[in-house]
Amino acid sequence: MDLHLLSLASSLYHTTPDQLVALSGGHYNAVYQFPLSNPSQVSSKCAILRIGVKDCPTEQTLGMLEWVDYLARHAAPVNPPLPSTNGNLLEQLEFNDSSYTITAFEKAEGTLAENIPPADWTAGLYQSIGKAVGLFHRVSSSYQPSSRLLTRLQWQDSYEIREATLKLASTNEPARQKLIDLLDELQQLPSSPADFGLIHDDLHFANFLVHPGGNITIIDFDDCQYGWFAMDIAMALFDVLVLYNAPTDAKSSDFAGHFLSCYLSGYRLEKDIAQFWLSQIPNFLKLKELCIYADLLGHPDITQPDSWVGRFMHDRAGRIANDIPYVDLNFANL
Repeated sequence: MDLHLLSLASSLYHTTPDQLVALSGGHYNAVYQFPLSNPSQVSSKCAILRIGVKDCPTEQTLGMLEWVDYLARHAAPVNPPLPSTNGNLLEQLEFNDSSYTITAFEKAEGTLAENIPPADWTAGLYQSIGKAVGLFHRVSSSYQPSSRLLTRLQWQDSYEIREATLKLASTNEPARQKLIDLLDELQQLPSSPADFGLIHDDLHFANFLVHPGGNITIIDFDDCQYGWFAMDIAMALFDVLVLYNAPTDAKSSDFAGHFLSCYLSGYRLEKDIAQFWLSQIPNFLKLKELCIYADLLGHPDITQPDSWVGRFMHDRAGRIANDIPYVDLNFANL
């Protein structure tokens, strides 16, 4: 990245380019670590600086930052955004005819849950993750943005669903109508504040940091949106089954039951969840399955049976066409 842009960005957070350590970023962000030296910022030794080409309305980014700041101030298991030297949670820079958004967060320490081998997964780990999510959801359910302009997308307007709908529209895939019908069904669900609010919407095992004592920090809120809290629970179950990679449907169901029972035992320590919403998890799983299926159509790794893409797509069209659940589990007993 251009040194002058780095100098402008780093100066906003009491640091300099020579103190920045480049980390792996995403499609739109350059990400750096830097030491915290400001005496008022003593809750973490390091921070994360993100420099991104502006890819969504400023109000949406500010909506995410204000929400995460609220979560942190109310003891949810997240690391807060850091204000700039100007006192802003978001800074914007114009450089070489491009617009950049600059943000910083306290760095969360720990091990990514997805990097813990399945052989080391324990009931305690699942319960700790569930407890962290329950606390996060309980705090989120009381959040109100300071301005109606600081908003986030509704679940049905998410990039993932829009792209899946668009991609399937040009095919004769059975998944096309399945997605249309499922979206129609989900839009009829109630949305009381106890069950519906700002959710993470990408709460897979790569977004849980596990601390040595077993506590959990939730990271990466870029995809947050308004949806049902049970959607976040479904996402964790969806992802852990991909990572576990059970050899048969029966073993997958057994593992799913164990995982979710432990997860919910932790979740319920912080927030109740009605049986009705547990009964909707198969639909939320199917929504995720349809969206990922659409995204992977034509992917070169489909022909690689040992890749996760190959495993996921194996007979996926048939499973979707025949309404086979993502996992066969009696959610009424959880």
